[in-house]
Amino acid sequence: MAENILELRGLSKSFGANQVLFDVNFSLKPGEVHAIIGENGAGKSTMMNITYGLVKPNSGEIYIDGKKVDIKDPNDAEKNGICFVHQEIALCQEMTIAQNILMTRVKNMKDINLNYKKINEEAQKLIDDIVPGFDVSQPVESLNIAGQQVVEIAKALSMDCKILILDEPTSSLSDKETVALYRIMDNLKEKGIGIVYISHRLAEIFEKCDRVSVLRDGYMINTYDVANVNAAQLVNDMAGREMNNIYPPKAESVDYSDETVMLEVKNLSAKRRFKDVNFKLHRGEILGFSGLVGAGRTEIMEAIVGLREVKPGGEVIFEGENILGTAAKKIFKKGIAYLPESRKETGLFLEMGIHQNTSSLHLETIQNGALLSNAKEIAQANKFITALRTKCSSPVQPVNSLSGGNQQKVLFSKMLTVKPKILIADEPTRGVDVGAKSEIHALLRALATEGTGVIVVSSELNEILGICDRVLVMYEGKIVGEVKGEDVVANNVMHYASGAFLLEENK
Repeated sequence: MAENILELRGLSKSFGANQVLFDVNFSLKPGEVHAIIGENGAGKSTMMNITYGLVKPNSGEIYIDGKKVDIKDPNDAEKNGICFVHQEIALCQEMTIAQNILMTRVKNMKDINLNYKKINEEAQKLIDDIVPGFDVSQPVESLNIAGQQVVEIAKALSMDCKILILDEPTSSLSDKETVALYRIMDNLKEKGIGIVYISHRLAEIFEKCDRVSVLRDGYMINTYDVANVNAAQLVNDMAGREMNNIYPPKAESVDYSDETVMLEVKNLSAKRRFKDVNFKLHRGEILGFSGLVGAGRTEIMEAIVGLREVKPGGEVIFEGENILGTAAKKIFKKGIAYLPESRKETGLFLEMGIHQNTSSLHLETIQNGALLSNAKEIAQANKFITALRTKCSSPVQPVNSLSGGNQQKVLFSKMLTVKPKILIADEPTRGVDVGAKSEIHALLRALATEGTGVIVVSSELNEILGICDRVLVMYEGKIVGEVKGEDVVANNVMHYASGAFLLEENK
């Protein structure tokens, strides 16, 4: 038996004049979790798309169990035991879990030949081997993201998967769901399945991976045993430069007097989402909202900017006016910008160019009299491309052709075309590489320093700790704790986010 279950030898790829992979080599052993990390645009997606048959390389070879294979398309990949669970879930929502798991077989059979009982039994056995307790006869749309991810993995195993590619698998999962995914990965490792693990979260690399390979600008920089490398080395390899301070310095002091209050929320409640929310945002501070997924953080932000209905009786005071009930567009024009959690669903026009997305909220910035200026639109886009180091071929490139992290940068550009008085950033660096995270954090701090009130909602505890001057912690729809200054440390935040504070109350 070959030592490596998968080998990529000398992979190179160009899209026109733009070369994105240069003579890349990579290997995966049976029962190994091998991470691939790198900044957005480093070539990770292209490398995996070649492996899965979605992209044809200009040169290079792929070996499975020591034998050279020609992978023309995903069908070829799956026949060779390669399965890909993408970051964006791609299941048929109206169909049952069983039908999705055994999709390949179902689509090749006529309805008259379908034995639904047998399909359910086989699918149930597959999914019970991963996570017991799923009823495979229910529709996929009834599951949360974590559940749908389990279905994707079961679907992969139904095709005799021996190489599983996981792309940002925890990006939409809660801590509890992430632990469940880790158990699944341990189970797969015991079966000898090799896992390629793509993630921007270094903590996950050190917790679950055996080896880690770093891509930068299309080159394979280094491969390490995880036990023999530290975070600083990985960050420097990814960035190609020393990056000792991922987070910018915090404000030396914040004036928390009533005179600096920019936004005040009073008694805000929404049915089954959050209850009796009260807080103040001060000029020049970065206020963090922490808590487990489902705690109600995003829903509160949507209510503030007019995107969610709330119960009567609450208030959102901005510049002396209760804006609760005001249309979202008017709230934005008053100076409150909201960077949404889902860039693809609610943030960007994916088929339009970078320049068009950048200007879409403030067409006034590109006007020449009554007409819109294409030259001004291009110039404005280029300014933000440079400032945020967005990797693209030109400012007119369609947004859907960019990597997830670069799409996030375009979303930031769109919100900042006219400097807002208050910026609410919901998961501002989700799916963004370490270097770009540092730039976004520096941007948020610069805005705060200039007097903007900034609210950051994040599921990454390190981000909350590293960027925020003050943190409000939510638990089951309520703000249950506040920490600020030197008290913004992991133990204090998790004391509230985990519900540990309840144990003290019950003593």
